[in-house]
Amino acid sequence: MKSVVITALLFGMTGSAVYAQDAPIEFRMAASDANLAGCRSLDAQLSRVHSVTLQGDKALLKLAGGISDTLKQTSPGVYTSVFTLSGVRLDVVADASRSPRTLVVTEKNRGCRWDATTK
Repeated sequence: MKSVVITALLFGMTGSAVYAQDAPIEFRMAASDANLAGCRSLDAQLSRVHSVTLQGDKALLKLAGGISDTLKQTSPGVYTSVFTLSGVRLDVVADASRSPRTLVVTEKNRGCRWDATTK
């Protein structure tokens, strides 16, 4: 009986880990106070709720408005990508390796930055 309980407990923990892997992590981005006026053109698009869904060595980023991108794992729990939004090159880093989880979007030419953390 004891082994059945231990097996059920281990199976439940494994199932929970798999479920957590597929559950979207939601972030609401906020612009950095240090952003220049030229950065503000993306504030409306980036200040909405976005989600990151972990999928093994990749993660799916879904931006509000239907834009999605695949992030690649660069270290355990850290996923990155580069994509273009409204003609601007953006670097994205999602860090699910620590708590709270973070999502950071930067535009390196002007020093623009948007951050989000989970609660």
